[in-house]
Amino acid sequence: MEPILLDIPDELIEEDLILRPYADGDGKAFFDLLQENKDHLADTVEEMKTIKTNEDAEIRNRRLKVNWIERKRFVMGIWDKSTLIGEIWIEPLDWKVPVIEIGYFVVKKHEGKGIVTRSVQLCLDFMFNKLNAHRVEIRTNDDNHRSFKVAERCGFTKEAHLRENTKLNDKIVGRQFYGLLKSEYEKINPKV
Repeated sequence: MEPILLDIPDELIEEDLILRPYADGDGKAFFDLLQENKDHLADTVEEMKTIKTNEDAEIRNRRLKVNWIERKRFVMGIWDKSTLIGEIWIEPLDWKVPVIEIGYFVVKKHEGKGIVTRSVQLCLDFMFNKLNAHRVEIRTNDDNHRSFKVAERCGFTKEAHLRENTKLNDKIVGRQFYGLLKSEYEKINPKV
């Protein structure tokens, strides 16, 4: 199916968590999140270098809105009720298969509460059942143990470790690769 024809929801909700694309005016919330978590996000969030003002954040969020409509990339804020506490992104790597990558971050004070795991689980349902993914991948820096645990809790299999293969903020790091097939997802989620 042509991706533009996919009928997809505007938000994903589970109890107190809301995952939704950024709306007009959310730039300030994203900018504030970055400013309040500079040290925590400096090594993982590329936008730390480029977003210097509320306006920069608003422009970025509106471009992401266009990407969503065009089905190029699906970026959602993770909201705890009305407070932005993180971000999750879904990136189609190959619509022909389809293979989709997922990435995420949450602010420091919300780490260790299961929020990222719950958000990824919500997105897995979205990717396998709305975007018709055959395979979902998580790629994470080789020192990001929290991210490994999220992948493992969600049923992903570690498939590769590439040593010192990418540069991030002037530092060369390795990457861990995790994968989950739709057939595996259906086994661990029989309601699907």
